[in-house]
Amino acid sequence: MGNSLSPFIANLFMSKFETEIKDKFEYFPRVWFRYVDDIFAVFDTKAISLDNFVAKLNNRFPTIKFTYEGEHNEQLPFLDVLVIRNSENKLEFDVYRKETATLRYIPNDSHRPFQHKMASFNFLIHRLFNFSLNTDNSKFASLRYEPEFTRGLDKIFKNININLVYNSKNKLQTLLGKPKDKINNNEKSGIYEYTKFKEHMAHLKYGRTEKSCVAQHAFDNNHRIDINNLKLIRNVTNSRQLDAFESLEIIKCNNSMNEDNGPIPTSPLFALINKDSYGSVNRGNKFGINSASV
Repeated sequence: MGNSLSPFIANLFMSKFETEIKDKFEYFPRVWFRYVDDIFAVFDTKAISLDNFVAKLNNRFPTIKFTYEGEHNEQLPFLDVLVIRNSENKLEFDVYRKETATLRYIPNDSHRPFQHKMASFNFLIHRLFNFSLNTDNSKFASLRYEPEFTRGLDKIFKNININLVYNSKNKLQTLLGKPKDKINNNEKSGIYEYTKFKEHMAHLKYGRTEKSCVAQHAFDNNHRIDINNLKLIRNVTNSRQLDAFESLEIIKCNNSMNEDNGPIPTSPLFALINKDSYGSVNRGNKFGINSASV
């Protein structure tokens, strides 16, 4: 392949060769990926043996000979990727390194051109961004440890790839108190009994009561609602927890007018709520306030 056109012509020939064997062979694998002269294929050994298929390929042209490497220990390398078949017959991917790989690179203080020193790093960075390897989809969540409440939660969360980490309420922040000035409740982020105040009042003002349960309630009962009616139910500083606490407060409330149970209405964790402490779970009210974060 001394000529610059050799790779292009060789690829054209192999493309034509593949088209012919697909049409003439009784069996051709459904999974067949080729890069230049390397092929990754998945065979149904019940339909044909791999030895017979390779023999038929080698009989097409005397100058072209195919060799193959089969799966070993549920693993098969292809180029720089190691393809792994897991216990569920699903494919996983990892970086493949030959047994002769030393993982040694040209030292920075060596007497070599700078381009030679950077070549290995450029290759590694290119492989990092362009090869789709398996990622760990596990997530972590922190919960306060309460023996009666948290027992058995690990199994529930592991089913959705979430690992629980428990913490204690005895923290340094609790012991030291709150040295900062107290913030007015109306200036805190959290879940309010009357939320989206201006939005609800705008619906009432312009007669769009069908878009707001609060506006509908105020219109039907001739109630006056102003900002002084705002009441902070729970202070939530972590924005990722707002949806969960919003649904929790709606379910705990006996006299809410909510049309639904919030952003997380079907979580099985709400079944663990002590109804005697929080009141019976109310799921039948039609009208109410759609609680949300402010």
